[in-house]
Amino acid sequence: MRRVISIVLFFAATVLVSADSPSWPCWRGANRDGVSTETGWDPVALKDGPKILWKADVGPGYSDVAIQNGRLYTMGLEKEKTAIICLNAATGKRIWRYSFQSHGEPMSTPAVDGDRVYGLGSGGEMLCLRSSNGKVVWQKHLERDLDALFQVYGWATSPLVDGDLLLINANMSGVCLDARTGAMIWNSPQYAPGWSGFGFYTSPVPCLLDGTRCVAFYGPIALNVVEASSGKLISSFVHGERTHPVADPILSGGRVFIDRPSSILFEMGSAGANVIWRNEELMTGITTAVLVDGHLYGWHKGWVSFPNLDWGALQKARLPLRCIEWETGKVMWESEKMSSISLTASDGKLILLEANGTLRIAEATPAGYHELSSADVLKGERKPRRFVTAPVLCGGLIYCRNYTGDLICIDVRR
Repeated sequence: MRRVISIVLFFAATVLVSADSPSWPCWRGANRDGVSTETGWDPVALKDGPKILWKADVGPGYSDVAIQNGRLYTMGLEKEKTAIICLNAATGKRIWRYSFQSHGEPMSTPAVDGDRVYGLGSGGEMLCLRSSNGKVVWQKHLERDLDALFQVYGWATSPLVDGDLLLINANMSGVCLDARTGAMIWNSPQYAPGWSGFGFYTSPVPCLLDGTRCVAFYGPIALNVVEASSGKLISSFVHGERTHPVADPILSGGRVFIDRPSSILFEMGSAGANVIWRNEELMTGITTAVLVDGHLYGWHKGWVSFPNLDWGALQKARLPLRCIEWETGKVMWESEKMSSISLTASDGKLILLEANGTLRIAEATPAGYHELSSADVLKGERKPRRFVTAPVLCGGLIYCRNYTGDLICIDVRR
């Protein structure tokens, strides 16, 4: 029987959230696809400038936000320590903060699941805290306690909660912990032939494979799909990229898209993978595309590189936003060139955030780039502009994170 992979909502069974309590519980949302199911928000709300509801300083870092039950969770560097921070999502008021020693600014996004929130420091510190008060439930070190291989640039993968399992992109096809206790449930080999040793910087994506709950891990050399409960390798696609993919894989209808070593759409099968198409038309690099109604949208970085994340070069690079047909890989259109773009989608709209702090809302349509509204989220303030974290829409509010620590909440409710 042909194997079928599809994104599934793993979180619905674990937490019941009321209709008036919108949720974005982890990196790229509950489905890990960067697409919000919200409707009824106002896509032209930015026309007269951003309606800033609140701003908060959460410290330097790349961590995005997770939101559940009216609380927002993120991470930042504060006084040379990494902090997991809880704010009121509607007001920005700090509720609690937990600080710990790590290595450099945080690059991972917390995952919240009911009464627990999980955060990963760039030095490999995996913490489980009470979401109500920030008290430690358990903590592990991925390298010292769990035999996970050192990451050259630090830990950047965002943890995935699947029921009682906590999954992390480490080693060749993941590490799984008991979400309640932190005990290791299964591990995977540290090395594979041909790997250069850079690390694992994408995040795990849940899927179903022949009715079995699985997780896709995209790293150097291969994309591996494993059984979530056991770590058993179900299927693998050897793509040959020897360094470190950053953009997450996108899964839909039995097919998987990756952007390295080139743009590839393939179908997983019992005997391996069948490549549907391969080209170099959507290589997003440091950001992840979104899939809306049979079309991929993303910033086409191509082979342009930014060694050590050169902020000046990143902001000056004028590269296009592209729309690619999912089934064929055909370029449907490309926009005027923009600086680095991170994006999410909702209700047939693209929510785009440039590195310089320009927030844009455009139609998600293969007919062409049609912008509905845009604004400078810093309202012209003279301060560093290093926006490389994807915007998040939750409850009619858009949250934009600046690497330097600015967290800005913009009201786009009707």
